[in-house]
Amino acid sequence: KMVWIETPTNPTLKVVDVRAVADIVKEHPGVFLVVDNTFESAYFQRPLELGADIAYYSLTKYMNGHTDVIMGAVCTNNEDLHQRLRFLQNAIGPVPSPFDCYMVNRSLKTLKV
Repeated sequence: KMVWIETPTNPTLKVVDVRAVADIVKEHPGVFLVVDNTFESAYFQRPLELGADIAYYSLTKYMNGHTDVIMGAVCTNNEDLHQRLRFLQNAIGPVPSPFDCYMVNRSLKTLKV
């Protein structure tokens, strides 16, 4: 089972207390917390440090910034979830091209601007 939150929400900009939600989710074994952190980006908010199990980003938007790549990223610090995601990556093949990775990396260098 999974709890999925987005903070701040788009387009209403409602903010969810990630740490408070994470504390509640941790009380329920077998449930994990996913935070869609697209709008805030890792530059301003780090959900994994606030107790989330997975942080999700649509790299197409703010992290890439040029809308010339369609890509997302899933980050975790949970080894079990990491292994499950790696299995799915290998089994169904959602891997970006090297050029797309280059384009996003180019944009990350100017994210703070």
